[in-house]
Amino acid sequence: MEVIKKYGGYIGVLLLGLLIGYFFFGEKGHADHANGTTVEKGAVYTCAMHPEVRKGDMGTCPLCGMDLTKGATETMVSSNRFQMSEDALALANVETTTIGLGSFDENTLQLSGKITTNERTDAVQTSIFDGRIEALNINYVGQYIKKGKKLGTIYAPDMYLAQDKLLTSASYRETHEKLFASSRNTLGLWKLTDAQIDEVLKTGKPILNFPIFADVSGTVTEVLASEGNFYEQGDALFRVSNLYTVWAVFDAYESQLPMLRNGQEITITSKAFQGEAYTAKIDFIEPVLNTEKRTVSVRATMVNKSGALKPGMFVEGRVAVAMEEQVLTVPKSAVLWTGKRSLVYVKPDSTKPSFEMVEVDLGNVLGDSYIVINGLSSGDEVVTNGTFTIDAAAQLSGKKSMMSQKGADTDIEGSTVPLHLKGVGAATFETVFQRYVQVKEALVASKPSEASLAAKELLAELSAIDSGPLPKEIVAYMDQLKKWTVSLSESNQLAEQRKAFKPLSEQVILLATSVTDLEKPLHVQFCPMADGNKGATWLSLEEKIRNPYFGDAMLQCGTLKKTLE
Repeated sequence: MEVIKKYGGYIGVLLLGLLIGYFFFGEKGHADHANGTTVEKGAVYTCAMHPEVRKGDMGTCPLCGMDLTKGATETMVSSNRFQMSEDALALANVETTTIGLGSFDENTLQLSGKITTNERTDAVQTSIFDGRIEALNINYVGQYIKKGKKLGTIYAPDMYLAQDKLLTSASYRETHEKLFASSRNTLGLWKLTDAQIDEVLKTGKPILNFPIFADVSGTVTEVLASEGNFYEQGDALFRVSNLYTVWAVFDAYESQLPMLRNGQEITITSKAFQGEAYTAKIDFIEPVLNTEKRTVSVRATMVNKSGALKPGMFVEGRVAVAMEEQVLTVPKSAVLWTGKRSLVYVKPDSTKPSFEMVEVDLGNVLGDSYIVINGLSSGDEVVTNGTFTIDAAAQLSGKKSMMSQKGADTDIEGSTVPLHLKGVGAATFETVFQRYVQVKEALVASKPSEASLAAKELLAELSAIDSGPLPKEIVAYMDQLKKWTVSLSESNQLAEQRKAFKPLSEQVILLATSVTDLEKPLHVQFCPMADGNKGATWLSLEEKIRNPYFGDAMLQCGTLKKTLE
């Protein structure tokens, strides 16, 4: 009994101590001392690289394994607005700029165009009479001809009969002088020389194959005739142009017309002659608007003594313009182009790392900025660096983005499926990226047959991916990716392939942006002149620009927008 009383007393003291501890500490909250850390009640922990991951306690990100950091309790502040952690912004090197009105005394308007022949010096060599070309010395473009030079020979039945008539009339020339003179004049009208006519009279034999002489001097720009074919009087045999002067013809949008006038000085550059600029003056502005492109042609005549300016060469023109009124501009680096829309990410609250996509209407190019017509206001804070990272975060958050506009069709035709690749590693699609790059390289080389073959190999890789483990929305996305690959593979026309390559690239960029652990860095590159100056992007394994939309014509046209790693 004494032992029971003794231990009963100890138990009573222990229970009393637990009761007192509960009253002192139980109501103040619970501490988690595991791993030497304390979890704050009500806090939200998120991943710096995957802001959609949100947990009520500390741990690691299930997508990338990074330690979660404390974030805001509520990250979604509006239906189209989302937040990123400060760590994610720092890692992506995101920068913002506050835009405002400014007065521009002297700025540069940039135009795109190409070199053409001077139509005032263009000429066409025609057939003087019906006949069959027996020999032709002009057989390739670029050949130079001189006026009076023999170009070939032609057999003309009518000319043969006319010579026979002349020889017949010559036999009674003394009694029928007018008939003889008429027969001789007929041959003269058909450009036979007096020496040729005298030779016919001397030999008494008609000329069977008549020589063709050049009417003008110049460089052959198009060959239309070939040996053995029959041509009627007036048919064109070939075209020539004097390339001592050429035209630089630019497309100007109707909104740019008020800034342009005849006599304005324009500085012309090209990728083909880097470091060298030509200066000319605008001498013609087309009076009729092209209703399909909403542009007019602006022309400048250029002296081409050295022959460096080749017809068909792409050029850029810069015109200094004066603007007295204040205009709102946004830096070029802030704008994302999708082909149908121009997008900018704004930071509505300067005190919070929240962003929202805004569609904007843009006007003329002024230096490194665009004039804003609609969508932004003075004082708005816009993202000018790291825009692709912000857009990727918007996609992962299910918000409006470059590739997917919530509540509307996406810019990729036929696709309304936003991409959410949660935790899918790049290894699944690594070969897909490699085959895509092969398609790109074939288009860079302007080889449609190789591009078609590479697209077929890309399609085979896409079809080989096991769609079983993938979510249904990803399978639907893959079907759209295959659609554009099929379109490219079934065409042997370079222009059609490059047209299909744009939406294919948009899909592959979205894929590369969303997966994790890329084996090799992928570079997102952009050409503003592709697709009729609407702009287009592509992926490359190298930082050096090699444009798949123009090939050798504008091989280095483009800029590096983002590197995915």
